Amino acid sequence: MFGVWYLAIAIGNKLAAVLGGQIKNITEEYSLSYFFLIFTIVPFIAGVLVFLLNPLLKKLMHGVR
Repeated sequence: MFGVWYLAIAIGNKLAAVLGGQIKNITEEYSLSYFFLIFTIVPFIAGVLVFLLNPLLKKLMHGVR
């Protein structure tokens, strides 16, 4: 589990660096508000996805709490 935790942190940091490195390209084509809108929409979509996967995850746990 520690390995998965560190892997998730590494992936998150890499994605943040890639997206942060694209700020100049995004602001040249769109506005800066569009850049920050990405940080609003992506967590919202991830939350909806987790909410929708909740019944499947409960089923796969076979009653484990």
